[in-house]
Amino acid sequence: MNLCLGTVQFGLNYGIEKKRIDANKITEILKTALKNEIIMLDTAQNYGNSEKLIGNFEKRDSFKIISKISSNSLNNINDSEELRNLLQISLDNLNISSLDGLLLHKPEDLKNNKLLDNLNILKEKGYFLNLGVSTYSPDEANMALELENIKYIQVPYNILDTRLDKIDFFKKAKSKNKTIFVRSIFLQGVLLKQHNKYPSFLEGLKEFDQFIESEIKKIGCTKLTFLLNFIKNNKKIDYIVVGIDSLENLEEIIEAYNYKGLEDYNYDKLRDKFINIPENLLNPSLWREK
Repeated sequence: MNLCLGTVQFGLNYGIEKKRIDANKITEILKTALKNEIIMLDTAQNYGNSEKLIGNFEKRDSFKIISKISSNSLNNINDSEELRNLLQISLDNLNISSLDGLLLHKPEDLKNNKLLDNLNILKEKGYFLNLGVSTYSPDEANMALELENIKYIQVPYNILDTRLDKIDFFKKAKSKNKTIFVRSIFLQGVLLKQHNKYPSFLEGLKEFDQFIESEIKKIGCTKLTFLLNFIKNNKKIDYIVVGIDSLENLEEIIEAYNYKGLEDYNYDKLRDKFINIPENLLNPSLWREK
């Protein structure tokens, strides 16, 4: 299991706080990542100028880079040459010749056989090494498992959102030799806030967060450490995608990732307690301001 640096906030205001990283700090952030053996980057064409900022980094070839193409961009694509031109935009932005991974941003695109055929043509020509998809629900994740040419699967997973555990997704993924990336491990930063500072449309999460905070007081670690080590407790995960809003935030995450004091903590009792949380609280795309 390794950390993967999410770069959406390199180019966009994002997360519950809608923060964006100062572009002048990107070089130091990428240097710190490499120094701590974080060599996987997650980006996308629709992450503002994130790809270009990575492409400006002198040691960009030291990273494995995953990028994504949005469904909107794919709507008017008819053949592999048009798709190649679209993919070339990312390669030019990143100043590299090939991606480690190309992810479809919407699972519905997996049903487009012509698109998948064209992507396989480009994969064979070396434009990217691994094809994958970013999913949002257990059904979508299961659908991706059944496709032989899908190697990378990115899924939401955190201490409150364990829907994938209920369907043995991670066990099935390992049996099919898939590489699993988990994202939203802090629920876009919500879980790092104190429950009395939650936005009104997430009031339903407060009682669960109160329980988490009571556990943290008993243990004596930071909340970030507790939440991150829940993910580390699942040995079938390959990469933990961590979004950051500053260099200091990255350093905190690295420290939490290396923390050794929770190896014997029983996280299973939390899975039982959080089993019936509604999806409209767990899926940011369903969040609505009151």
